[in-house]
Amino acid sequence: MVLLCDAIRATKLSSDTLPSNRAFGRKREDRGMDIGFIGGGEVADAIMDRLREVGHRLHRHPYLHTHGGRPLRALAERCDAVMLLLPDARAVDRALFAEDGLAAGLCGGGLLIDLSALPPASAAANAARIAELGGQLVDAPVSGGAAGYRIDLGGSDAACAWADSLLRVFTSTVERAGGPGAGQRARLARSADRSAGRTGDDPDGLHRLLRLMAFDEADCALSAG
Repeated sequence: MVLLCDAIRATKLSSDTLPSNRAFGRKREDRGMDIGFIGGGEVADAIMDRLREVGHRLHRHPYLHTHGGRPLRALAERCDAVMLLLPDARAVDRALFAEDGLAAGLCGGGLLIDLSALPPASAAANAARIAELGGQLVDAPVSGGAAGYRIDLGGSDAACAWADSLLRVFTSTVERAGGPGAGQRARLARSADRSAGRTGDDPDGLHRLLRLMAFDEADCALSAG
């Protein structure tokens, strides 16, 4: 974990300033953007430090089960983009769609970047719901090793183009995988490939089943049956 964080942290920055309110989703190419970050841990710290270095202004929300009077809706209303790095699909769903969650604060095509690891179907469903509300969400699960982070990016063309410029601030390895949910599918497929490579065989067909889960749920059901 330390090596992962060191790979994207060039310098240590201590400030965590928060600007005055501005409309969520207004992309600013000429100066740093206001970026919300939901999640904690060393990986989150390293990503935020790198974003600060290039001039973006970060507002972190640890997203505990008790929000402590800090609704996520206000974060969405204040920031140009919001990144999420949460432990599971349930936590992401609450952050997005709970009362006073991020979705409630969307306006004018806001961008959400989900760095969490989710089932592909959940990621695609989240993107569809956010799109119905006028926002944009990409699935961009973080993976990697000592050499640095990798992002598999899934979402609409417009959302991925915007997200790519932010993601490349902290990693040079950003691969467009396809539409909503495709980033998560690519992550699962690569994980299955690594597992098969470690064992050298696949006695129970697990490798094939994992790849089917990543790319074709119907085939997966037929295979399991």
